[in-house]
Amino acid sequence: MFQCYLCEKESCYVSYFCDDCREIKNIMNVYGRKEVLDIVKTCTMRNKSQIKNKIEMVKKEQESAPVTRSQKKKEPLTKM
Repeated sequence: MFQCYLCEKESCYVSYFCDDCREIKNIMNVYGRKEVLDIVKTCTMRNKSQIKNKIEMVKKEQESAPVTRSQKKKEPLTKM
């Protein structure tokens, strides 16, 4: 029994790669490792300015989101 050589999380009995990593390996064989690495970096990694922009977008969404009934403060009942 071995650990997957790529993700190092899954156990492998027959080969060096788990099923998911074998699929990644096959994609790299088709498109090339440099192309796949470039796609992964472009689509999943953010630089500092992109992170700041995302934070600002989320803050704006939260400010403009409507308040639901459960979020409103309940006013205490007053006796008359």
